[in-house]
Amino acid sequence: MEWKEHIAWISPILATAVAFIVVYYGKQLIVDKNLRYLSIALFVLAFAAAGIAGLLGAFITKAAPIK
Repeated sequence: MEWKEHIAWISPILATAVAFIVVYYGKQLIVDKNLRYLSIALFVLAFAAAGIAGLLGAFITKAAPIK
């Protein structure tokens, strides 16, 4: 259960990192292909981490429902 919570914390951290990259580098993202792909990969990882945490949360709730 704690592992699920730690995975969920990764998602906003990665999304914030992407937001910083977009604000800081701005128009350079158009030119720099590697930076653009890194930003996209980090954002996809953020969504994947949120999905994994949600899935694990659903499994935990299914196994041990709150009454």
